Amino acid sequence: MREQLATLGFADTEALAARIEGWTSGSTRALRGPEARAAFDAVRPALLAALAEAPDPMRALLRWEQVLANLPSAINVFRLLEARPALLAILMKVLAHAPALADELARRADLIDILIDRTAFDLPGSVEDIATGLARGEAGDDYQRLLDRVRLRVGELRFALGVQLVEGGRDPLDAAEALARVAEAAITVLADAATREFEAIHGRVPDSRMAILGLGRLGGGALTHASDLDLVFLFSGDFAAESAGPKPLGGTLYYNRLAQRVIAALSVPTAAGALYEVDVRLRPSGAQGPLAVSFESFARYQREQAWTWEHMALMRARPVFGEAGDRAALAGIIASVAAQPRDPAKLCADALKMRGDIAQHKLPKGPLDVKLLRGGLVDVEFIVHVAQLRDRVGLKPDLRAAIAELTAAGLVGQGFGTAHDLLTRLLVTVRLMAPDGGYPPPASQPIVARLCGQEDWASLLGAVKAAREVVAAQWAATFGETIAMEYLA
Repeated sequence: MREQLATLGFADTEALAARIEGWTSGSTRALRGPEARAAFDAVRPALLAALAEAPDPMRALLRWEQVLANLPSAINVFRLLEARPALLAILMKVLAHAPALADELARRADLIDILIDRTAFDLPGSVEDIATGLARGEAGDDYQRLLDRVRLRVGELRFALGVQLVEGGRDPLDAAEALARVAEAAITVLADAATREFEAIHGRVPDSRMAILGLGRLGGGALTHASDLDLVFLFSGDFAAESAGPKPLGGTLYYNRLAQRVIAALSVPTAAGALYEVDVRLRPSGAQGPLAVSFESFARYQREQAWTWEHMALMRARPVFGEAGDRAALAGIIASVAAQPRDPAKLCADALKMRGDIAQHKLPKGPLDVKLLRGGLVDVEFIVHVAQLRDRVGLKPDLRAAIAELTAAGLVGQGFGTAHDLLTRLLVTVRLMAPDGGYPPPASQPIVARLCGQEDWASLLGAVKAAREVVAAQWAATFGETIAMEYLA
């Protein structure tokens, strides 16, 4: 084995050979039986060769070791990998190129089954279809089992979408939209379940219901694998009404406690792992305000007290939970905010101040942090939201749809939408493959370039530079300010 490891380019072959031999010495549960060891021996040459091709072979090997340690039985896995070399290639790509997916696979070795099922390489369907799949269980399942089941199934869907990206067969924009549908379906199922549990104790508030707004990337319908969920909790009806149940509560307290239940359902880790991080700082009055407010209070706050930046954030808001009538009422409130007359000079001044504050307190993580770098996606959002509020055009939470309408109206340049799409593709990709915002390893760079529609790494860097310059030019046209283009590749 030492000779093979040396031929493959591994360093310290003595220690590494001893480590690999240790897997079959009885310390690894999945390799204790003779059949399992024989199956492993058959696939080991191909496995080691694949690991040697990784950008960081030792890191990939350690991740494989973690996967192996979590397998209850490995016979079928090794036989499958031997019979289907393409499956081994996909597995090694995950271990080599996608740290987040590799870590998840190390925690959940059963995710290998996802790689076997070819339907995992299809995009998930509608929010309703996904929610039906998440909610489907067995008779007698309780609330805790539902929480576990949703975490497991969402993890499988997110993992499958990540694998599709690593394989290079999926447009990152399509993956981003699918990730948003998965999150919305999870919100639907868990908010419904938390509400039923809560109503069993506290009853219902007459003529009143909870609704949830999604903002940020969730509101825009395009998440990354690292996105949290920006949520605002609201309720219809009279805040002074009281629930009718064994332990009645007044309306405001009722919905604030229910909101806490929903947040916990979405964010608290269970035995099946974690799900999403939830951010509720965009609610009225921010961290100082209650978690949930009535529709009436929300509308009044937006009309009388909200800052410009809050109205900008509202341009990407959309209902992600609630009955049809309540969703329509919320859409009406958002439309009324967008329709307010504004002083263009004050609007631009407020936006410039806020962007300056962000630049001071949120520094880019690295040369590929195309969200925070000047000429990046935060600047794209500011340009779009100012144009939406100033001209009342392109009033859609989906940035791509909004930009298309703004372009047609001549309010942004023809290349602005293309720049947004490239930067978004890169953001979705690097969140998965280089989450620190730095350059991915050289072996991963061709995959990133292809996912962004470029022939090679050099072409990608040139295209990103050009896209950021398009955004910077549109910034100057919108705000009359030239921005410094730090870290341009």
